[in-house]
Amino acid sequence: MTLQVGEKLTSKGRVLTVTDLDLTTLEKMRPYLIDIAVAGTTITYGDLIAALDLPCVPNGLGRILDLLSENRFRRPGEEPSLAALVISQATGEVGDSFDGDPAQERELLYAYWANVS
Repeated sequence: MTLQVGEKLTSKGRVLTVTDLDLTTLEKMRPYLIDIAVAGTTITYGDLIAALDLPCVPNGLGRILDLLSENRFRRPGEEPSLAALVISQATGEVGDSFDGDPAQERELLYAYWANVS
């Protein structure tokens, strides 16, 4: 993990302080979402929370997904954002605060992880 406990970073106009719980969550979430990418599919917020037994409500994943995206910016290479795989059950799409084109990002993810795996 490229983030550190206590680190402060700015995301979408707000300051986030990385906690132990954030790192624990990210360490569970990243490999799970990589498996989703390898499978060429998506997962809903609610299903992700249930699958990983995360301590938050479905509309509370924005902060941790922002940290997940920050983590990928710090990795070597051009890894696409795993956050594009997490969608709303109601709309079938990512939340409004996602930066970029989620459909295009998913295609990049599927291709990237097919070549890495």
